[in-house]
Amino acid sequence: MNFTIEGYGGESAMSQKLVLDTDLLRARVMSLEYKHLTAEEIKRIYIEETGNNPPAQIHVYHSENFKNVNVKDFGFDGTIIHFYDEEKGINQMYTIARGSEKQEKDTWKPLDWAYNALGIFVGQSRSQYREALEFDRKVTQIITEELKRNGQTIELKKIGLGHSQGGNHVEMIQLTEHRFDQVYVINDAPPSVYQLAFIDVDFWRVLAEKYNIKLSDFNAIYSLPPSELKAFAEEYYKKPIDERSIHHLTAQEDLLYAVSGVRGFIDIGSRRVIDTNKDFTSIRDLIAKISDKDVKAIQMYLSQYSDVYNEKGFDGVVQAMMGVDIAFIESLQGYDTMDYLWNAGDIVSKANHMLSDMKVKIPELMENVAILYKNLDPIFSVFVELGYVTPEEKKTVLTEVKGIEKDVDSIQQLLHKTWNWSMAIPFLTPYVADDILQWKASIEVLFQIRDKVLNILKRLQIIQENTMNLQNAITTSVKAHTLNDVINALARSKGRTYDEYGNLILIKKVGEHEIRMNLSSAVRIYQKGLQIMEEKEAVLHKMKQSYLHEYVEDFERQKQELMKKIEDMEQNPWAYRHLLGHFTDDAKQVYALRRIDVHESIPPLDPRIPYIFEKAMFLYYEHEISRGKELIETIRKSFEEFFEQDQNLSKIFDLQY
Repeated sequence: MNFTIEGYGGESAMSQKLVLDTDLLRARVMSLEYKHLTAEEIKRIYIEETGNNPPAQIHVYHSENFKNVNVKDFGFDGTIIHFYDEEKGINQMYTIARGSEKQEKDTWKPLDWAYNALGIFVGQSRSQYREALEFDRKVTQIITEELKRNGQTIELKKIGLGHSQGGNHVEMIQLTEHRFDQVYVINDAPPSVYQLAFIDVDFWRVLAEKYNIKLSDFNAIYSLPPSELKAFAEEYYKKPIDERSIHHLTAQEDLLYAVSGVRGFIDIGSRRVIDTNKDFTSIRDLIAKISDKDVKAIQMYLSQYSDVYNEKGFDGVVQAMMGVDIAFIESLQGYDTMDYLWNAGDIVSKANHMLSDMKVKIPELMENVAILYKNLDPIFSVFVELGYVTPEEKKTVLTEVKGIEKDVDSIQQLLHKTWNWSMAIPFLTPYVADDILQWKASIEVLFQIRDKVLNILKRLQIIQENTMNLQNAITTSVKAHTLNDVINALARSKGRTYDEYGNLILIKKVGEHEIRMNLSSAVRIYQKGLQIMEEKEAVLHKMKQSYLHEYVEDFERQKQELMKKIEDMEQNPWAYRHLLGHFTDDAKQVYALRRIDVHESIPPLDPRIPYIFEKAMFLYYEHEISRGKELIETIRKSFEEFFEQDQNLSKIFDLQY
């Protein structure tokens, strides 16, 4: 490698054996990253997969703790894990960029997938890339400074991990900044030439010079020959790095893998392809049928909204495309009748502005998305050819799409007939009767638009019912994109599977039946049970100590003190003459106390006390603890006996999470 990795002297980072050294181990850690990864969870996964203790020190850093509250959040999330073990010679930092989520947190808006479209496919967004890079830089600085303060000299080895869009982030960082020793990505969204040109100013300059493009005319890149552009970009980025530092693990059924052959995407690094679904192959053949001309048209259409997305996010893009003010509409959801009355002026003003905007932008939208309709017949002919729809289903879909076009056209006509909203509220002008008529007419138009929208929804439902096979193929492809499917495919040969919570499930066939046992839960129960029994034993030990101190030892102590007192009285009788009463000084000269004999009779400790404590209470608790330990131990024995071939089971139960 001819690039520099952040770190400092000592043992070579490249000579260290990876802590997360298998695809399965990396995939499980990445999967739990979606659920706020902790050091305890990392230990559990490591022990379950290796049967050994993890490195001595594990520190976890979450991106949410490094975000600037005064800066707009563009949706990047990630985690960095730092492993350090002086004895094992381990000093490794894993930067995990989180993949695409279905929606933003606490809302329905698909922020990450919007970034996939505008930031990767179109290329004209760098927001999440910058956030990922800044997070890696900040934590790297924290770790290196901490290592220096502690005088630790093992060189820091940096590894990038990512799934889906997260894979794209770490690949982009590696290609443009060369920050990692190794990069491992799973079902990644591949980098695109357009994305690299938009982010990497040096690459864009070289590209513009080669193809004689103005630096200010970025959209000219979409007209360049895609295959030639792909080859040029791959050669450019392979030069400064070791291509073997990037490793792809890909499900052959994955949706992103299916679209990776589309114009603009590049492929750098090694790739391992696995089968996650034996009954399904891929929709690559379907994607391949989409012409490059159509893909280019989609890119050109979306590119005009990149600046809006960078500035205002998903809401801004929707409003720019349709003229629909999402924030305004959502603000009305909580209104009751009186709210509408009190805020009528403001509502009318915003609605009037929105409708005016829609009248301009909806026709533009219809014109730009015409590509989705003009080739519908040939596209569905391909679907029929590939067996995704039947000829009858194709005919039904085309009929309904034509009906949707008519309904949308009717809505556009109604928009031309819409009222002036400033005249839509009765009792605001001297002409009250005219106001009421205008109000009724306005409501009637709304009802007509509503009916057309309901027609469209019905048609969409019919289309959905007639494209079930196609939807199932896409759904399967999307499902194969998930880490859970990849993890279970990797573990299939081991007789293992994992649930959605990351628990390890052992599988064994007994005759015709398949028995599944949750090892992760069993180990947690076993270790928690032992911990509870140990705590009970500690409490019982304290109770015994208190009993001995407060009763047995105290009785002996008081007895000894009494015997000492008696002995002192017998040996020093003169010291106790005051017990005989008060005498005058002359009497003391005649009478003297010369001897004391004590006839002691000290009864033993009441036998009911040791019986209550030793025979009743302590014996009962000892028996209960013993029974509890036996019950807990049966959990372990059941697993070990049932899965006797798995030699790591005993180690897993013994090691502490």
